[in-house]
Amino acid sequence: MVGFKIRAITLHEGSSPLESDVEDLAFRMLEARDRVSSELGVQVESVRITFAPAEGGARGALEAARELEGLDLDGVFVNLGGYRLRGPGDVDSLVGVASRGFFASILYGGGGWEEARLASEAFHRAASESPDYPVYLAFNPLGEPLLTPYYPLSSSRPGERMVTVALLYPNYLRDAYRRGGLEGIEEAAVNAGRMALEAGRIVASLLGAEGVAVDMSVSPWMEETVLGLVEEVAGVRLPEPGFAWGLWAVNRAVERAASKLGPGRVTGFNEVQLPVAEDSKLKLRAAEGETRARDLLRLSGVCLAGLDMAVIPASRDAVAGLLLEAEAYSRVKGKVVGVRLIPLEDVEPGDKVYLERFGEVPVIRV
Repeated sequence: MVGFKIRAITLHEGSSPLESDVEDLAFRMLEARDRVSSELGVQVESVRITFAPAEGGARGALEAARELEGLDLDGVFVNLGGYRLRGPGDVDSLVGVASRGFFASILYGGGGWEEARLASEAFHRAASESPDYPVYLAFNPLGEPLLTPYYPLSSSRPGERMVTVALLYPNYLRDAYRRGGLEGIEEAAVNAGRMALEAGRIVASLLGAEGVAVDMSVSPWMEETVLGLVEEVAGVRLPEPGFAWGLWAVNRAVERAASKLGPGRVTGFNEVQLPVAEDSKLKLRAAEGETRARDLLRLSGVCLAGLDMAVIPASRDAVAGLLLEAEAYSRVKGKVVGVRLIPLEDVEPGDKVYLERFGEVPVIRV
């Protein structure tokens, strides 16, 4: 086996779920996953299907979720696309989508505080029903659909069928750094990216997809810790001065690697990610109380550290403000800085909340 894993292989289906044989697509994706593992010797952590947005906006997405919830999808993750929130009814609809276990994103339309408060209400309403429900929602501050395998911000182009691939390789890159510094990270990322593209080609041939691309982002999963990699490169702990330089250095190495894969082969974010609930070392660091939600968001100035999978005390205005700050960073960067928050009542910084699939996650200050 190779020294890294494939985090996700995503089929971007250019039709809505109500126009597709979803069970058949799910079964074929699982067959394709097995083919990839057999032929390439690499473990595939998940397979996903992202549909084009349903007609009728958020209400159409809820209708689709109701139709899909009775199907046997055998562990295949499904994303129903991105939607504008135009009123409380749309908030109710997207919460209904999330409560049924389907992913969706909120497309921000530039409406300032009023629209940001609607998005904040969606996160709060979902969290009030279950701390696990906001996991299925994310805020897209540029409002532009994004072709990426990363959920919930993944989207599909109407009328096209594409395959994208995400890697799980922070420890692989850390080992490469110990051998060869930042150039070692770059070389290892190129090798991993090429195998990811080959995996995508296998899936595309079996599903009849028109194109293949890889998102080279460095994302964690528990002991595969991005924070561990960045702190080693930076030489300091989060949130000490100098940490942002380490983020930038790793990010630059990944950008250089992505440029070597060829035109049209890379899509999505292609940046370092720091989702709190998904990185075991980041959870420990957050529990120390020195890192706040706004600190993580401000790191987006140098990479997609962003603000993802963070549990915070409920505050509708504070969350709306964080969403607007994410828009500001996104506008300056010209790239989406996604936000996924779990705002809970009756918790304090330092408390721990149990989330399905993620275990105990510390509550952090805004």
